[in-house]
Amino acid sequence: MKRNLTIDILRLAASFAVVCLHNFSGSGVAGAEETVALARFAVPLFFLFSGYFCAVMSRERKLRQILRIFAWAVLANLCYLTLDLSHQSNEFLVKLRMQQIFPEGSVKNLLLFNESPISAHLWFLGAFLYILILDLLLGWLFDKLPQWVKWAFTIALLLGGLTLYQLLTRNPEVNFQLYHYRNFLLFGLPFFLIGKLIRTSSFDKLKISGFLYPSLLFFAATLTIFEYRALGAWELYIGSIATTLLLAHLAFRYSLTDAPKAVRAIAWLGRETAFTVYIIHIYFLDLIRSIYWANHPWQFEFGVYHMIPLLVFVISMAAALLIAFARIGAKKLLAKTMKKRARAQE
Repeated sequence: MKRNLTIDILRLAASFAVVCLHNFSGSGVAGAEETVALARFAVPLFFLFSGYFCAVMSRERKLRQILRIFAWAVLANLCYLTLDLSHQSNEFLVKLRMQQIFPEGSVKNLLLFNESPISAHLWFLGAFLYILILDLLLGWLFDKLPQWVKWAFTIALLLGGLTLYQLLTRNPEVNFQLYHYRNFLLFGLPFFLIGKLIRTSSFDKLKISGFLYPSLLFFAATLTIFEYRALGAWELYIGSIATTLLLAHLAFRYSLTDAPKAVRAIAWLGRETAFTVYIIHIYFLDLIRSIYWANHPWQFEFGVYHMIPLLVFVISMAAALLIAFARIGAKKLLAKTMKKRARAQE
């Protein structure tokens, strides 16, 4: 079965959206929060595609995936921790910084809510890891349920979590933190299950004319902006959910399998770099923004600051490419070594 190139292209687009989200959030420049609102589809789309692929994975492959994400989570947290501590000039400052990074309750929040105390964006890895473990242990039980029960449970979990988030954030008497909602259970799992259900349902048989997608996506974007202006900045909007489902339908209904070389190259970039870009982009984002603030006064209007996401995305993708080539080279070298050993034993 040929690979669906549309999925890989959309994953690359989602990774760029994440860079935009993190760059503009709280920046105060023109169009910042509107851009953040529109970019909210990105992480749900990552979870959805993961569920889509996991729906047909064997138990052994799921175990390998769990080990891979666990290794990425440990490595990413250690790298960001090392970078943070490297700025401290002596042992006393290192210990002081460690106390700031790991205050009381931080380990509990990491284990319960996937909230990394080292770099907030790494919550995704912990959430993804928990979801994969849940799928390995209980996925068979979910798969045995009638299709309508699976959809009802998934939608209830999605909308229930979103409703709870909306209600509790409005109540000043409740100590409600973002990680109480943005975690594996209320945020990641519903989209992961939607991906699984799409793989085993006739979702892609729903006919939507190709020319209608731009209009529907424009409507979803308009709804998102309306929600932002009516309700304020939220972690997820109904418009974000609609955008995620529309893009998923586009990917599965009109999947690219054979395409020109340029399109295949973009898809390859998405397949090999999107995940890594998500993990490493914060480092380059912090670096580029520190250079910007050191050389440019604050400017509200459209200007140099608005170009930072593109620059960070390109640099992050270049770094991710180096990692990808190193990984491919290591695999080839390992295969070559194993082949030589097999010949020697003969």
